Amino acid sequence: MVSLQDVSTFIVPGQLCALPQNEIDSCSVVSEYYPEINLNCEIFSTSISGHSTDAYRSVMVPVNEGVMKRIIRTFFESGFTEALNEARDKQTATVCPVICTIAQYTFDMLQFVKRLKTKVFPHTREVSINNVAELSETRDWLRSYIRCIVWHPNCFKIAVAGSDDIVRIYTDEPAVVPVLRSVSQKWITSMAWRPLTAAELAVGCQKGVCLWTMDTNMHITRSATQAVFLKHPGHCPITSVQWNANGTLLATASISDTDILLWDVDRQLNTPLRRVGPPCSLLKWSPDAANIFSATVGNVFRVWSANKKWTPERWTINCGVVQSACWSPCGNFLLFVTTGDSILYRLLFQDEQIFASGASPKEALKIADLTKFNAGRREVGGKPQALAWDADGRYLAVIFKDTPCIALFNTCLKKFDMTISPLCFLTGINTEYPSYVCFQSKTKRNTDTVLTIGWSSGRIEYFPFGSM
Repeated sequence: MVSLQDVSTFIVPGQLCALPQNEIDSCSVVSEYYPEINLNCEIFSTSISGHSTDAYRSVMVPVNEGVMKRIIRTFFESGFTEALNEARDKQTATVCPVICTIAQYTFDMLQFVKRLKTKVFPHTREVSINNVAELSETRDWLRSYIRCIVWHPNCFKIAVAGSDDIVRIYTDEPAVVPVLRSVSQKWITSMAWRPLTAAELAVGCQKGVCLWTMDTNMHITRSATQAVFLKHPGHCPITSVQWNANGTLLATASISDTDILLWDVDRQLNTPLRRVGPPCSLLKWSPDAANIFSATVGNVFRVWSANKKWTPERWTINCGVVQSACWSPCGNFLLFVTTGDSILYRLLFQDEQIFASGASPKEALKIADLTKFNAGRREVGGKPQALAWDADGRYLAVIFKDTPCIALFNTCLKKFDMTISPLCFLTGINTEYPSYVCFQSKTKRNTDTVLTIGWSSGRIEYFPFGSM
């Protein structure tokens, strides 16, 4: 193993690449048409305006309602569960004890059925927002200003999801910032632009997928009626959405469902990929659309082959779950990290031979040691949070769960092998740490490799590798 104190630029075969030890300034200069984004300020202003609306609504609530009228109103506003809670509260018990008794018996029966179902099928237990945060690729998802960032694959357009459940769309015209807002759009976990279209965005959230179609004249907030909502019984909350390369299919995963759903969104129909076991948490569709990587909430992950009628290959890891993964641009290599250790793993898919470079079948190859160490006053490495790989397969970015630095690596792809070497690490301002990272897609407007960093302060930064 390469020593952390003596890192060579070239990695000897059989040894692990180590973390970079050289820090460079991340405050690099980018073109002036890149939008300045700070969600800390924008969410604060939105919350003020939203607060006045909520206050006004609370004033308009009727104060002299009959029991049945109040229960019916609650049902239409908040659903069956809240209506049942309303029917068995103390006020209802005083006015109409019969309704309260029936509601309490109904509640107890439903709780018994739920406990029985959870005991027989442990993976069907109710999912909380903490479960979503625990499995998210976004660091500190629950408290982060920035929950997801995604660049359009074909044009200069970036979507940013904030903790206020609003998606903001930024282009090279910073004066116009359309926002996507819906009452159904809560707990945003993932987003994906539809390839080969100008402005179709899939947003994975608590109750399903919000599919937005924007036009060039959209300068105001979109309402819920202007979004198509995709949902399926038992398939929520959505924790991952991925389009295939030509935008004909949308894959979705939920930590409460063992099935992966492939959506034909134009017809609003889905086809399930079924397997018994723990629910799916993360999807990554290969750039050539030949394979889908799916991680679960257990120690199992699969790779589904589109060319073999969606036949999956199954792998298990020793401990933990898969935290993050990414495909190489050619689709031959898959990198992933787990919650159980600080190692970067590699899988090879080529000519139906898995791990051809000296590794045994169905065994992941360790290629980098991400163990935490001190580089001067900086802590670098540790348990990995997320991976990002650029479109040319030359640079890999890794962020971590409890250290503030971004580790950057050089990668070189060959047909049956790849090499990786440490490059440098980046830090934010003062106590900032990275919440989310991704690479910008190359377009006619942008030919440089640019890493986009969402910092914990709500600030978004662009790091061009051409300036190094």
